Amino acid sequence: MIIEDLENKIIEGNFDFYESIIILNEQNTTLTDLHLKKISKLKFKKCSFKGKELHFFNIKNEYLEISFEDCTFECDLNFTSSNLNSISFKNIKTLKSLSLEKNILKYFHFLYDYRYDETEIYLNSKFHFDNNSFNLICFDKLTMSDGYFSFINNLIGDKSKQHNDLYIFNSFANSFFFNFSFEKNTSYENLDFSDTKFKYYDGGFLRLKFNRTTFYKNIFRKANFNRVEFINQATFEDCKFLSTFLFEKCKNITNSNLKFVACEFNGFVLFNRSALKFLNIDRCTFDKSVSFTEAFFIKIKLFEVKFNGGAYFDEMRINNVDNKSYLKENDISDWKRTLRAIKQELQKTENKIDFNRFRAYELAAHYEELSWNWKYGFKDKFILWTTKWSTDYGSSWIRAFWFTIVSGVGFYLIFYLTENYNHTADFHNWENWTRFTSGLFRFFLVTDFFNPLETDRVYLINPLSWLIFIFGKIVIAFGIYEMIQSFRKFKA
Repeated sequence: MIIEDLENKIIEGNFDFYESIIILNEQNTTLTDLHLKKISKLKFKKCSFKGKELHFFNIKNEYLEISFEDCTFECDLNFTSSNLNSISFKNIKTLKSLSLEKNILKYFHFLYDYRYDETEIYLNSKFHFDNNSFNLICFDKLTMSDGYFSFINNLIGDKSKQHNDLYIFNSFANSFFFNFSFEKNTSYENLDFSDTKFKYYDGGFLRLKFNRTTFYKNIFRKANFNRVEFINQATFEDCKFLSTFLFEKCKNITNSNLKFVACEFNGFVLFNRSALKFLNIDRCTFDKSVSFTEAFFIKIKLFEVKFNGGAYFDEMRINNVDNKSYLKENDISDWKRTLRAIKQELQKTENKIDFNRFRAYELAAHYEELSWNWKYGFKDKFILWTTKWSTDYGSSWIRAFWFTIVSGVGFYLIFYLTENYNHTADFHNWENWTRFTSGLFRFFLVTDFFNPLETDRVYLINPLSWLIFIFGKIVIAFGIYEMIQSFRKFKA
């Protein structure tokens, strides 16, 4: 069937086409109000469109429903400047490109409904949506193998209507998008992106244009990104979330690189049980509480983030911090700011266990940042060095115990040899062994300043022995203090 036959059949009142091959003109083929102004339905099922372009232009029929089911498009398909009831696509097998510009639609559906004996369809297509208004929009099980998806300057929902938070009708869910760009859109309805994959094109001539999955300058009412997988880079920049933002169980620790820049979150935000390679939150504001409970990251960066409603980092793990590889990275200052921000929020929520853990991480980062130069940080670095070796920054009382024992015995051996330098002590002699061990126990009594090798209460005479004796007492007292502090780390 050539396009003229199609036009004539529509004019004659035939609005249902089945298993037709429609040959378009060599130039653009346009359907307008002339053909579609007075009808309510136009349906194509198992049809094939061949040619350059099929264009629906300037159709002002708010009752018209256009549907395509099991169709093949070996052409570009465009809708421009039209006011329609609905456009729906179901189980489209091939689609070169789909463009919607300056349309007003009550409903737009792009769905796949597979039977048990059907295989999944992969589209290598170009999707372009610009400056449209949708009451309801839905993509379900759309799977792209290449191409791009551009959704810009669109309006979703009706601001004047009362909304129901229990249901999310507008959906981009259960899909796989390539080179996804979602920019300058406003949504007055709930949006569901759950169980969706996003991947940007990682090679070829499109690389410069599509270098990441992009969400830019959008206004979301309520957004559900649960179980979403971001493959390679993805950025939310200058977006505003008016209500709850769900981002739970999003998992890809292999190559996900997710960044939020200058975003504003007015509602509750949940990152619980997500697992990502890199999460970067830069200059964002959270007005209500945000939760990272049981989340896992290879790396995380927080820069000038405002948690006005508090943040929960309970049982959150950071791989590069747990294995201490963060101490060898160049951006140690960024790590210190991130760890301090997490530590402060843990303190606000009185999570003492994780607070002490991140306090130790922060001190370790600060230690690596300091210099041994006498004028530039020597004193602070020395203090942190002693804390590092004695208790691992206050996190291990067992380490403090062995530090006290080993350092105390070490200083006592030096002291003992200094006091007996004129002759070699014979430890085969029981009297000398008793003198050595009893002196060791007295040496560990930090308030006993008499000679531990003498039975009488006499002071030391040798100045060198005094110096070793005093330093040993100081180290033992420091070890005991650090051990007590480590015991008390879970107390108020």
